[in-house]
Amino acid sequence: MLLNLLYLAIFCTASSSSLSTRNVPVTIDTNKVINIVDNRFLSYTIDTSTYKWKNFIDFSSPRLRTLMSQLSPAVLRVGGTSADGLIYNETTRLRKGIFTWDNITALIKVTKSTNARLIFDLNQQLRKGNEWNSTNAEKLIKFCSKMNYCNSMDWELGNEPEWYKRDNRTVLTPQQIGDGYVKLRSILRRYANCKKSSIVGPAVGRVTSYLIKPIFRGFINITGSFLKAATIHHYYFAGPSATKETYMNASYFADLPNLIGKALSLIKASKYPGVPLWFSETSTGYGSGTANVSDRFVSGFLWLEKLGISAARGAKVVCRQILYRGNYALIDGKLNPNPDYWFSWIHKMLVGQKVFAVNLTGLPTPPTTRVYAHCTNTARSSYRPGAVTVFALNVDTTTTSVLTFSGPFAKKKYNSYLFEPGVPGDVLSKSVKLNGRTLTMLSDVKMPKIVPIGRKAGSTFALPPATMAFLVFPDAKIPLCH
Repeated sequence: MLLNLLYLAIFCTASSSSLSTRNVPVTIDTNKVINIVDNRFLSYTIDTSTYKWKNFIDFSSPRLRTLMSQLSPAVLRVGGTSADGLIYNETTRLRKGIFTWDNITALIKVTKSTNARLIFDLNQQLRKGNEWNSTNAEKLIKFCSKMNYCNSMDWELGNEPEWYKRDNRTVLTPQQIGDGYVKLRSILRRYANCKKSSIVGPAVGRVTSYLIKPIFRGFINITGSFLKAATIHHYYFAGPSATKETYMNASYFADLPNLIGKALSLIKASKYPGVPLWFSETSTGYGSGTANVSDRFVSGFLWLEKLGISAARGAKVVCRQILYRGNYALIDGKLNPNPDYWFSWIHKMLVGQKVFAVNLTGLPTPPTTRVYAHCTNTARSSYRPGAVTVFALNVDTTTTSVLTFSGPFAKKKYNSYLFEPGVPGDVLSKSVKLNGRTLTMLSDVKMPKIVPIGRKAGSTFALPPATMAFLVFPDAKIPLCH
């Protein structure tokens, strides 16, 4: 409580507008689990375009492997626009547009050593008449079977086919896209070591669009019998033209629920209503994000919101674009964690698979405070079964949200993990403080020690302007979390 009062004092003295507080009653319904996400829920990607750079990343780096391991278990999806035309070749010589056996071996080694599972996006734009020309892809699959790599990887075919016309590529019908996936499954079944590899797709964008709905619907009807997950992509806005204010605009909170709802309704109306929904590529702003914004503290608001609402609305996996390279990368060019990495790390540590519904009152429209609740991740933390993790964000720049908990949480003690910019008050800070301590790796193989702040039973939690927090109720004793 003392630290919360200190934050309030700081904001109150900073400006007269900082005096405002808002009471936000929080009701968590722990009588029903509204979704169970995959244990690899928070995952990440590498864009295929990065292979045009020689030695773009050293997968043998102990530092990189430490950072990847800390986000495990996870999916690593390697794909993107350039995946559609990528050529696979056994030569060890790497040049633009060529992906070699050495490259796939490096990916398999790093995913196996970091408890990640590879999803590899194949070249759908290689065509032979109206059909996918699978000859080159089969060379890669044959090699993966020979090396027994298929046990550690799954497959996707193509990327955002709705944009093929815009990009002057071969336009494909839903039937042609589905036929390509049927062909891919047939190829995998010909190789003993690849028979059990899974397939996800179709990697489309906004299913609310009239261009994309028929692709998605038709694809599920053709492939749903063997599809591991239906994959979609999502970005809130164009990254290059966005500003820090864009990233804190609460009106964007309404964007994702509509998209998830439409995708799930299309799946439920198909011949295969039980196919899970994944985001195989997603971030804040498309076009590689926003320079000097996407890699700063401010990016975390929409990222945590995306994780929260995706789980609450029924998605099973969210693959963050991108692990390395690009303004929106989790890790910078020197293998230092960007702010969104730290938020992801704590989320992975504390947030479990079972999701509860949360109701908030007392907020403006659109709401500037968001709160989500899960069973605590007891596999990655020291907390015991029955615990509940709540995470919250406040994009209001002048008002503190005072969270008041009811029901089984009204008289329970809890531990708090408050995120604030490393530079006080500066949401463009590239550093992050957790409970007042700046987060930084202690060495290439050692992460910082996390020390929560204990809160008295029944106490409220003051979430200062432009901050985020995770709260764990260790003694909640919720039966559904056992």
